[in-house]
Parts: sequence; C-alpha cells; structure tokens
Amino acid sequence: MKRHFLTQFFNPFLVIFCYFNTKFTLLRIITFFIAAVFGFADLSAQGNIEFIENKGQWDSRVQYMGTVSNGAFFLRNDGGFTVLQHNAGDYANLARFRHGLNPDGSMVTANDKITVRSHSWDVNFIGASPAMKTKAEKPISTYNNYFTGNDASKWASDCKIYQAVTLEEVYPNVDVRYYTNNGYLKYDIVVKPGADISKIALKYEGIEKLQIANKELVIKTSIGDMRESSPYTYQTDVNGKREVQCKYVVKDNVLRFDVKNYDPTTTLIIDPVIVFCSFSGSTADNWGFTATYGPDGSMYGGGIVFGSGFPTSSGAYQTVFQGGSTVGIDIGIIKLSPDGSNRIYATYIGGNGDEQPHSLIVDPQGNLVIAGRTNSSNYPVVNPSGQGGGGGYDIVVTKLNAAGNNIIGSKKIGGSGNDGVNINAVRGLSSLQRNYGDDGRSEVILDGAGNIYVASTTQSTNFPSTASAFQTASGGLQDGVLLKLTPDVGAVTFASYLGGSGNDAAYVLSIGPGGNIFVAGGTESSNLPGNTAGTIGTSNFGGIDGFVSVISNNGASIIRTTYVGTSGSDQVFGIQFDRTGFPYVMGQTTGSWPIQNATFNNPGGKQFIAKLQPDLSAYVYSTAFGSGSSTPNISPIAFLVDRCENVYVSGWGGFFGTTNEYFSAGTLGLPVTPDAFKPTTDGRDLYFLYYKKMQLHNYLEVFLERIIQQIKEVLTMWMVVLAGLMRMALFTRQFVVIVN
Repeated sequence: MKRHFLTQFFNPFLVIFCYFNTKFTLLRIITFFIAAVFGFADLSAQGNIEFIENKGQWDSRVQYMGTVSNGAFFLRNDGGFTVLQHNAGDYANLARFRHGLNPDGSMVTANDKITVRSHSWDVNFIGASPAMKTKAEKPISTYNNYFTGNDASKWASDCKIYQAVTLEEVYPNVDVRYYTNNGYLKYDIVVKPGADISKIALKYEGIEKLQIANKELVIKTSIGDMRESSPYTYQTDVNGKREVQCKYVVKDNVLRFDVKNYDPTTTLIIDPVIVFCSFSGSTADNWGFTATYGPDGSMYGGGIVFGSGFPTSSGAYQTVFQGGSTVGIDIGIIKLSPDGSNRIYATYIGGNGDEQPHSLIVDPQGNLVIAGRTNSSNYPVVNPSGQGGGGGYDIVVTKLNAAGNNIIGSKKIGGSGNDGVNINAVRGLSSLQRNYGDDGRSEVILDGAGNIYVASTTQSTNFPSTASAFQTASGGLQDGVLLKLTPDVGAVTFASYLGGSGNDAAYVLSIGPGGNIFVAGGTESSNLPGNTAGTIGTSNFGGIDGFVSVISNNGASIIRTTYVGTSGSDQVFGIQFDRTGFPYVMGQTTGSWPIQNATFNNPGGKQFIAKLQPDLSAYVYSTAFGSGSSTPNISPIAFLVDRCENVYVSGWGGFFGTTNEYFSAGTLGLPVTPDAFKPTTDGRDLYFLYYKKMQLHNYLEVFLERIIQQIKEVLTMWMVVLAGLMRMALFTRQFVVIVN
C-alpha cells in the first residue's frame, strides 16, 4: 500500500509516522515507537500561517504547506487543499510518553508504543480549470531548509515562505486566495464580473459527514467536528463594503453557495474562515496551569515548559530555558492581545530546578503577579529579606512588569520542608490530593491598594511565619499558609500557618467588604484554629472536609472558622463575594450535599455551590450539580460571582490514558442547555456552568427576604430620626434652663 504524501510532513520527527491510502484517507491508528519520540514538536497556529514552498521535501502533489494548530494545511498543485488534524487528547498522552510515562502512569519500556489518532480530508474544486495559475504573495525574508535522513533527493534548501497564495482562474473569472487573519486560515473566493457562481462547487472527501449548523459548515471527522464560519460575503462601492446575503448549500458532501441580490457587474467576495484552535506556538512541550486577564482585556497564560522552543519575545525578561532538576521545567508566561490574535510578550521564568505557576493576577497598571513554587537554588529574587526558603520546594511570588521585560519584585518563601506542595509533588490519589493537579493548588489576589495575598501550603515546621501572626507554629503534618506582601513584593507584611493536627491545605481566598480575609480549602483536622461556635459546621463532619476561615486583614487574629461538608470527602476550591457582601463557596463532595433554598439542583450531584451568611452561621442557599454519580464529575478550575449575583463554574472531567486513578466520573451526564456550544461529550471534556441568580434562590424566600430587608431599613431610618429628635428636645430643654 502506498503511503499518503502527509507521511513526509512528519519525516523530521520520525521515519514512519502514519500512512494513508491512495485516496488520501487516513488510516486512523498511528503508532509511535519510543526511539522516535524525542524529536516531537507541537504544531501551532499562533500568529500568521506561513505557506512554505515545496522543493522536493514533500510529495510532488504539494505546492505549499502551512502549519496550523494541531496539524497542517497543504495546497496541492491540482488547486485543491488537504487538511490534517490530530486528536489533542492523544497528544497529551504523547507528552507523558516522551517524559517516560505511559497513559496508565507506568514507566515506559523499550517495547512500549503509544497511539495518536489523526484525520485528514481533501477539498477539491469540481470542474476546476486545468489552466489555473498559482501566485505566491507577500514573501518574508527568511527561508527554510530540509535535510532529513540520508536520501539527498529529499533534501531541500532555500525554501521560500509566503503569507498568501492565490489560485487564478480556478473557474472562468473566479480566483481563490488563501491567507490568514488574526491567526485564522481564510480563503476568499473572488467572483469577477462575468463569472457563473453556480459553477463553484467544493467536494469534501475523506470525512464522515458534511452538514450545516447555526449557519456554519460542520466537518465531522473521526477525531471530532471541525468548522468553517458562515461566509461573510460583500461587494465594494463608493461607500465601502456592502454585505450580500449568502449561505452554504450542502448535498452529498459537496458545498455550494447560495448568493442573493448581488450586482453581477461588480466583483463579489465570498469569505469563509476555517476555524482552528489557538496554541502558544511552542515547539517544546508546554502544559497550561493558570490564566487571567488584564485591565484592557488582554489575556495572560501561565504554564510549564519542558525545554527550549517556547516562543519568547525579543527583549523579554528571560528568553532562554534555564533547565531543571527532577522534571526539567520552567515557568512559561505569555500575554496575548484582547482578541487573542497577537502575542504581546512571552518569557521563561525559572532557575536550575523545577518551577510551576499556580495562580496569576494583574494589577491596574498591567503588571503581572505570579504565585507558584520552585526548587531552584537560583530562582530569580529581588530583595530577599524576610523570604526564608531553601528546603525542597518553596513558594514563589514574582511581579513582572507590564512590558514583560523586567521583574519588579520577587521572593522565595519557605522552610526546610516542601512548601507550595499539597501532600506530594508526585501526583496520585492521597489524602487531600483528590484530582489531577491538586498537588499545585494555591491562589494569589490583590486588594484595592495593590497588596498581595497568597493562600498555599507548607510541610515545614520552620516556615518563616511573622511574630504577630495568628498562628506562628505548625499544627502538625501539612498546614495551609496565608501570606500578605507589599505591592512591590519588597516585604512580607505577615505570614502565618493555618492548620490543625491533620493535613490541611489553603487553596483559595477572597477579601470581604470589611477588609477581612476569607480563606478556604480542605482539611483532615478536627481542631482547626478559629471559633466555630454558631457556624454551619462547628466540628468536622468526618474524613476530609472543606473549611472557611476569616482572618483579620493584619493577620493578627483568626475571627471565625467553619467546617463545610458531609460524611464523605469534601473540599472548597472557590470562594467569592457578591456586591452585597455575601460569601459564596464552590467545591466537590462524595457525600450527600444539603440542598437548601435552591430551585435548581441535581439530586446526588457531587459538585456544590453555596451562598453563606457573612458570619458563616447559615446557608442562604445551597445546591449541587452533577450526573448523580458516586464520585465527582469534574476537577474545579475557576469560580466567579458577578455583580448581578450570577455564578460561573468551570472544570475538567475525565482521566488520561486507561487508568482512572482519581475515580473521576467524567463529564457524561452533566446538565447542558439546549443552546449549549458543545452539547455532547465523550466524558473527558472541559465543562462550563452558568447559574442565574433566580435559578438558585427560592422565589418566595427571596421576595420575603427583600421585604424584610426593606422593613429593617425603614425601621432603622425612623429610629435614627427619633433619636435625633430626642437629642434636640433634650438640648432645647437644657438651653432654656440655662437662659432662665
């Protein structure tokens, strides 16, 4: 059987990657052999897609190749094009495989293999003219060389690179132009006067089905659905662009265009967009850990990078990979423009050990604060006073300036044990580690003055707590920690333990309206510090519980603590305030979560959302969502309460490989709405939930609560008025006596 020309695309990485039949249909199972894995690189579509000329390094049917996210795009010399896409989940397994782990978590041996599923399809212009011409446009100054293997006939040098390619006269008076805009691949069908639009027809081959949904073209493949946006179609006149009505028409996997009310004497542009995902552009493996946004809407991503090849920007703080110890990773930070189309900056941050970023936040000036951990002896620090550190992993707090080219302040904080590590730096189901990634949970936030607050963990008995902190000594085993630093990371305002005699972890925190710090997480202790009297959980409910503790803003006292949970395993992974000063918590449970005052809930759901009284004395409402499984569906990632008291939750459900070591129930059976962006799942997907305020409250109780609140406000007002009148009367009487 002959191999498909796409095999040649992977020659730089391994000799036999996959093979196709002569009709360009991918045989879906692709096997990697361990000896060939070490050259693997991610394929990306960040920024413009560049079209590289073929000078013999690929199959002769290819004219130009462009790298897109998770695959490649080939312009063929017959006028058609071929798209290759890979299964993203399989790529994750490949990354683990490269670093010595099989999908089931076992160590890789010389005979192990790994499978990556891919799919390719062809698009051909039916009845295209054999006399069409190809015109490459917008060349860039660099070029590519290909010297692969010992077959000199496959070598190619000085391969030119272009930013656009036009096929002229595909049909009489019809050109097709390929280019990119904002990181997306586009093709314009240019219909000149005298052209017959009815002749334009694109045949899709090698796909499972072609259909139209929400005006978009949906291409169904063995690895999921790909899309082309609805065709923006226009003509130009003296007033600029005038949109023309156009829609897709599909029959027997052939695409045509139904155009209404256009001027046949003027050029018409049909302009769909082939939609791919956006990737960082790193040629080294990089895994996302955390993200945030800036005051101008710009986006920041933080992850770990496994070597050289991260797309650092010129002049960035650290443009060279620093190496690593056990794993060999640095922090990778990237800032994107608000629409995600441009990289503002990208930088490494690290030392001679391993680093992880756990949480990001941006101040009003666009400076980025990073909280995470490191075991590097030379992690970049500025003004090291008061930081401690030096044993195992340490907590890091680093502030990067808005340009990404300098550090404003940076500290490494810890004792002789592991700090910033939840239970174990090696992931696995143990104690408070209940989900993939739980080893690296912590959060950083800012107050209105720019002060920095961090919730994390410590296993050090000599963690550098400050003398006036509310808990200066370890409670035993692992404790949570709470830190407050000055805006420039120049000084530690306070540092405190937060824990009892068991394992405890502080994952999240928020500032209450009065300035007190609300910290939440998970605990195995029955003796957490703080007064629990009169709270919703005066004592441990059993096993692992969530908790919320209220700390004074100066860190000197712990005001109140409550346990949050059931007889199962419960932890809090999110805490937020609404504009009226009520705290909300989000987390997961393996028990029977109490449902109170909530019109929407899933019986037996293992993810919970609750609104608490500010003094932690009761639930305002409490609800659960899920599929009814015995274990949680998702590992929570993010939690938000907006000004209208609507609630947002995101998380990931499922497991890698074949071993479900955390017993995740996955995303199958989770509630979705009829208009959901992705209404179906294979059980291993991201999940996003949006609850409106009135879905969660009981309508009558909300109404009564508001009436009672209004009555209280009126009574309070009259009491103030009455007190004022009494003071005036008393003052007048005293004044009269004095005059007499």
